Amino acid sequence: MPQGYDLVAVETIGSTNDELKHRAIKDNAAEGLTIWSLEQTAGKGRQRREWVSEPGNMFCSVLFRPDCAMADAAQIGFLPVIAAGEALTEILGNSVPLRFKWPNDLLLNRKKISGTLMEAGVGQSGLAAWVVAGCGINLQHFPPDTIFPATSVKDELAQDIEVGDMVAAYVARLAAWYSRWQEEGFTPVRDAWLASAHTFDEPLFVESGNEKLTGSFRDLDEHGALVIETDDGPRRITVGDVYFKENGGEE
Repeated sequence: MPQGYDLVAVETIGSTNDELKHRAIKDNAAEGLTIWSLEQTAGKGRQRREWVSEPGNMFCSVLFRPDCAMADAAQIGFLPVIAAGEALTEILGNSVPLRFKWPNDLLLNRKKISGTLMEAGVGQSGLAAWVVAGCGINLQHFPPDTIFPATSVKDELAQDIEVGDMVAAYVARLAAWYSRWQEEGFTPVRDAWLASAHTFDEPLFVESGNEKLTGSFRDLDEHGALVIETDDGPRRITVGDVYFKENGGEE
């Protein structure tokens, strides 16, 4: 583990995020506490969707205490996907076709292999008192019936990765990016995300609340919002789900 990071490893747990939130709030756990479980019985993704959590995949949550405005703390949500991509590249080699999908999904051959769940709490000062960054990586298994297609490293590349090796590589890269974000701000994070994310003019279909939008990718702005060009002009998206046309996205 990187300096300042402590690991708690368990065989099974309801949710690594829920356990870490409990420790952050009730036990005043220190920044860097990391919980890794071989399986989760109540795993969840964004918008409280179920996250299938069979043994063989990675389920890991890390606690941060950034002591910054909540809007700035939200930028931490881009760090896990970058860290996961770099860790997998380190283990598998540079030829692996990994890409990012807004806001924080990691794709292999345009199928999801990793997702992030960010949760945060506000202190009496109004600043972010704690941020829990949960990350799941499909190493051996993936759910077959998902709206956006999923896959695993095993199914896509016929390669086995030891979960412990994945955790070590991932947390090392996450710690490095968190330090860089603290020192340099969002600019290098944004640059790294854009280098491996949507291509300019890529058609996207976005569901944001009750609104459905179709447009072409333009940018990730300085706050982490998705910018697309629609028939009615540019739109800035802060919350939503992104799909490609082959996933049923509309023209």
